[in-house]
Amino acid sequence: MHQGLRTADLYQRYATLAEASFWVPVFFIYFAALLPLEEVLLLEGLYFLCVVLVEVPSGWIGDRIGRRLTLLVGAALMAASHLLLFTGPWLAGVSMDAGPETGRNGLFILFAIGQGLRAAGIAFRSGTDTALHHDALEAAGAEGEFPAREARVARRRFRGAALAALIGGGVAAIDLRLPYLLSFIVAIAMFAVVLGMREPATDDSRTKAQLPRQIASCLAQWRSGALLLLFAYVAMMLVLNHIPYEYFQPYIESVLGEDGAAPVATPLATGLHVAVTFWLASIAGGRSIALRNRIGLWGVLACATALQALTIGLMGWMLSGFVVALLLLRSCPRAIMTPPLNAAVTGSVPVQIRATYLSLQSLAGRLAFSLTLFMLTMAVPAGASGDWEGICHQLVWSTWIAGVALVAVLLVLAIRGRRDDGMGTSQTTSKLSR
Repeated sequence: MHQGLRTADLYQRYATLAEASFWVPVFFIYFAALLPLEEVLLLEGLYFLCVVLVEVPSGWIGDRIGRRLTLLVGAALMAASHLLLFTGPWLAGVSMDAGPETGRNGLFILFAIGQGLRAAGIAFRSGTDTALHHDALEAAGAEGEFPAREARVARRRFRGAALAALIGGGVAAIDLRLPYLLSFIVAIAMFAVVLGMREPATDDSRTKAQLPRQIASCLAQWRSGALLLLFAYVAMMLVLNHIPYEYFQPYIESVLGEDGAAPVATPLATGLHVAVTFWLASIAGGRSIALRNRIGLWGVLACATALQALTIGLMGWMLSGFVVALLLLRSCPRAIMTPPLNAAVTGSVPVQIRATYLSLQSLAGRLAFSLTLFMLTMAVPAGASGDWEGICHQLVWSTWIAGVALVAVLLVLAIRGRRDDGMGTSQTTSKLSR
């Protein structure tokens, strides 16, 4: 087997492990059990700001020294992050039974460092992983398989996330720290899988440019109006996709509280909820390219935006078990949009700037969401808890943001129709370069 194909096959395993984050169902509950709501939101805002600092340099490193080494660094940072978040309360001398309190600067700082390490770990793989996948197939002369393989990657990512969520929610009912221990073990496994890969990039395909010139080359790609529109869409949807992600845990907790459910039921409920969410997303992701072939790229993107806008709007409008059920679809927009977007963008960007461009694209969205989080934090009174009253006003403001985004995408769809529909890497490249 060609080394490029072997690396592409190993990438499928890597994708499964990369999304196996056992802490996803309970991270908000974990932080809120020890810190007040404003500090929990600050931790999330700090995470996204740290990504802002590392995202583009990490992509440039991937273009300059190679994809494989960059992913190894990312896996090591993720392992360090999960280990610190697991041991944080013990290192700070804080009991898990103490409840949320202000003034725990030691614990907040430890959690902030852990969030920063997680941000760096994700930044080092963001963009570089997709670039490695495309480069490996290109080296084997099989770049035409990229869209279909990306759909399989999406399916595997969400299936890995579903299983991790189910296990994470279960062990969190015993101890809220245990999901981070399991995530640490998976990060070590990721490191081992990347060790088995081979670097697909050659010396000729690696950039020699310094970071400012590299960024300028990326921005020059916007001469293609289609690439500029897709760049803006990715940034916008990262904001919308993360709003339900940030608030679904306290929302479910509020619904369970109205029903009189025991507190221990919350990690179990959120774990099961996230598992089903990611399982549904795995189905959607696996069929995303077929859907793109049927209704076009912007048709898929409009569907993703509409579904997420509906979810956010109903979350802000009412506290209901019906909305909890609707939240099972909250990851489907990301699942159906990502493979078509990767197919449309990745092969259209020169290999020497590919990882940097994808990182810059991700950076724009993360920066936008970081600013959104800080603005939403300002709407929360000091010392407020993470109950329904504390998050309702933030969700109402988020609904307005989602509504404006949906109108913008529908306008683009009306103007462009099925143009730039991304019917495969080589075809997309020619279309986007016109």
